[in-house]
Amino acid sequence: MSFDKAFAVTMASEGGYGVVDGHETYMGIDRTKHSNWHGWVIIDDCLHQGKPLSAQPDLADLVREFYRDEFWMPLRCHQIDQLNEAVAEELFESSVNCGPGNGVKFLQKALNVLNLQGKLYRDLKVDGVVGSKTIDAIRVCLRHRPARRLVKCQNGEQYLHYTLWPGHEKFSGVFDRT
Repeated sequence: MSFDKAFAVTMASEGGYGVVDGHETYMGIDRTKHSNWHGWVIIDDCLHQGKPLSAQPDLADLVREFYRDEFWMPLRCHQIDQLNEAVAEELFESSVNCGPGNGVKFLQKALNVLNLQGKLYRDLKVDGVVGSKTIDAIRVCLRHRPARRLVKCQNGEQYLHYTLWPGHEKFSGVFDRT
């Protein structure tokens, strides 16, 4: 898989422009959290002039660039993708929907559950950072466990996150792919 495939799959669940819980968003990008994103200039111009956002190719490019630069690369998904595309896609998707730190923690917790009580590798510190120990643990885990088991554990952690978060029902569509 590549970033392009993971991006397309994840964006299929994102809406266009809207206001969610008082926050202005476009394709999942929250204006209050990412007020300096260059796409807001185009969006403001289009809304002011009554132009459709979907007809703005520069806007689509800015969205793609945002997700690559804010999620895919910092989470080292490009390296994880070399080990297993499904694990990288799940990390990307859960990080987009629950926050990068949470997406990584879901992966780290899943790896800790699958390490045969420390026989494959030491438990990872669940710190929300993809470092060399997390990458090495993925590599070792995938030699001994099917990738789909790791992905299901990641997805299970995401499900538990939603059950503890008020208003989680609106995000239940992310589980339609599994």
